[in-house]
Amino acid sequence: MSGIMPDIAGKILIRRAREEDLTGLVFLLEVLFSIEKDFNFNADRQKRGLRLLLQRPQAAVLVAERQGRIIGMCTAQLLISTAEGGVSALVEDVVILPAWQTQGTGRRLMEAIAEWSALQGATRIQLLADRNNSRALGFYNRIGYQPTDLICLRKTKGVGE
Repeated sequence: MSGIMPDIAGKILIRRAREEDLTGLVFLLEVLFSIEKDFNFNADRQKRGLRLLLQRPQAAVLVAERQGRIIGMCTAQLLISTAEGGVSALVEDVVILPAWQTQGTGRRLMEAIAEWSALQGATRIQLLADRNNSRALGFYNRIGYQPTDLICLRKTKGVGE
């Protein structure tokens, strides 16, 4: 990402997250996880995950800030894709406070994460979205993301034991 991205009126700033942003980021994840049935909110676990992302050179945590208050975020991590024969980016944790939705904040965050991804050499960006979150799915479609025929599967029991 080339730096700060204020909007035309100078009210919203898109920037890399910092350690001191963790409380606001955890709150945003609580908002997001209240929508997504696959995840249970646990402030300590989410803070730990965010801290790991902040420390990882192959990851980006971006925030949208207005007057010192974080109003949105998104994260991305680099992966090696055999299909692409190179680097791809996995975007997660896209959330904007309800009062700031439909005002371009999410679009600006996604543009910034796409810029970061391209600078890292990624040739594809992929993301997961809750199949029942029609607002999010409509948003992703409007900004150029297309559904695939793939489904997401996961295993949590027996992993890391």
